[in-house]
Order: sequence, then structure tokens, then C-alpha cells
Amino acid sequence: MTQTRWEVGGEFHSPVETPRPFHPWPRPAVWYALGRHAVEALVDLLRPRTLWLPDYFCHEVAVGWEGLADVRVYEDDPRWEEPRWETLHAAPGDMVVAVDYFGVRGEAGWEERSGAGAFVLVEDHSHDPFSPLAVASSADFAFSSLRKTLPVPDGAILWSPRGLDLPPQPREPADGSELKLAAMLLKGRYLANGGDEGLKERFRRLQIEGEERLARTSVAAASPAAREAVIGGAPLPWRVRRADNALHLLGSLSGLQTAEPLFEEWPAGAAPLGVVLLFESHEVRDRVRETLREAGVYCPVHWPNERPASERVRDLSARVLTIPTDWRYSAADMERVASLLHEAGTR
Repeated sequence: MTQTRWEVGGEFHSPVETPRPFHPWPRPAVWYALGRHAVEALVDLLRPRTLWLPDYFCHEVAVGWEGLADVRVYEDDPRWEEPRWETLHAAPGDMVVAVDYFGVRGEAGWEERSGAGAFVLVEDHSHDPFSPLAVASSADFAFSSLRKTLPVPDGAILWSPRGLDLPPQPREPADGSELKLAAMLLKGRYLANGGDEGLKERFRRLQIEGEERLARTSVAAASPAAREAVIGGAPLPWRVRRADNALHLLGSLSGLQTAEPLFEEWPAGAAPLGVVLLFESHEVRDRVRETLREAGVYCPVHWPNERPASERVRDLSARVLTIPTDWRYSAADMERVASLLHEAGTR
């Protein structure tokens, strides 16, 4: 598809051509509609008394899990090399979710702490299902929400690096998947047709309604559309492009006055979810984000915080912004985004 409307970020469109070679998916695996379904199915299978989550985590998902088990938090932060271990008091049989923030974390010391039945370790690789940490994982279980990095309307995968028994594969897809797919197709037409605002209104309405329905669904299977779109695996050239774009954008942001990168280096073979900036204040972050939005650059916050939290968590959530660098974009696009950021910083 030839794209004539310039935009960066936002949800993926369809159809797209998937370049080879592919990185194959782990096997055996269970395919779900949403990443949260993987954890819900594990909790139903293993019945842990306590579910431990990092205190810096997606608020919406964390709230949804509070009815599954006693949810407690330990201190972790994407700026740290490892969690604050003294805050994790997991007992045998507890389940602990560990996050590979933005797909760039190195080995954080989980292996020696989760062995010998200390607790059930579940790694969240949603920001890159093929990061070095994911590929070399020795966790009890690992999962990834695939729609964070791939053009699918829904989809998540759960596997056991240790070869443990997995929950049964759900049969029925989630309500809302078909609306998300329709939105992707309409967005593809919108981009190809130069940005017809009527199409944008339609695909945004479908996105929102589809997301609301997905959020209400219980554990469900990945839709046939999602499975068929990535059945051969994830295209390796897309990961390479994402990493190259991140490097290019970081280089072009040298001297940026209003923010600094949350990270500038990552392990060999990693492909960051995007370039993550930490702004000097919440007000500056929101002003720059709105300026970018008006220019057609849509940047998510990982993650908004709407629950009681420490000052550290609230401060990071209020100042952080992720700049998309995925496979949809070229080096020239990254230079244009950098120019917009520099310009926004002088206002």
C-alpha cells in the first residue's frame, strides 16, 4: 500500500506486506486475544494466593487483575537495572510478573531468585517478544501482547521456557476483534487516500468501540485474522527497522532542551519499542505531546497512573513519553519527528 498521508504513531493499519525472514514463535504456546488473558488463565490454572506486580506498570491491566488474587506490588522502574529486591516478599506458590520495560532490559537477576520453587515467575515481553531476554528466558512462563509491535487486531501468546504445562487453548475469539480489524482496514484507506477526515472519524469510532468490547471480554482466543496475519512468525526486518530508527532518532535529538532519553543504549540484538523521553515537567510533556499530535505524531504514555502510587511512580508517569520508531517509518520520518521535537522545545 502506498501511503500518501504523513502520520507517525497511532494504531497499526492493514493490509501490510510482511517481509521475510520470520522469527518463529515459541512452541508449544497458547494464543489469546489479550496479554492480560494469559495471566488470568495462569492464575486460574495455578491458583496463587498472591499476584506480585511491579509498581511501575499498566494501571488498567493491574486493576483488572485485582479480582483474581491478592495483588501486591514490588518496586521496579525502567531506569533501573533490576528491581528493588528487598521490596519483593513472594512466598512459594506466589506468582510474580516481571516486565522487560521497552524491550531493552538486560538480565536482571530473576533466574537465581525464582529457582527451586521460590515462586512462579511470569515474564511480560509485550514490548518485544523476541528481545534477547525473551529468547534466552528460563522463566516458568512468558507472555507477549502482540498488537504492541505487530499489525494485528488482537493477539497474545503464552509459552513456558521451562516446558511446564500450559492452560488449555481457548476456542472462541473475543468480542470486539472484528471491530478492531475493520478499523485497521479503514485506517489503511485513510492513509492511502491522503487523510480523508470522514474515514478517520469512522476508524477512530471503530477503534474505540472495539477496544471497549475487548476490555470487557473474559479469557478468549486470538482471532483467526490475528493468527493468520502472523502465523509464519514475526518479520525480522521489522525489528531491525525499529532499532535502526531508534538509533537515528536519538542521534537527531542531541541537544534537545526539554527532555532527555530514558535510555540511550540497549543489549546487543534488542529492538526498543520506541524512543522514550523524560521531560522536565508534566506541563512541558503535555504541551509537547499536543504539539506533536497537531503535526500528526501520536505518542503514547507508558503508562498513565490513576491509582495510589509512590511519588517516584507518579513523577515518572507524569513526565514520560514514547516516540514511535516502528517499521512503518523511515530515517527521513525520524528526522522530521526530531525537527518537530526541537521546534516544540523552543516554544
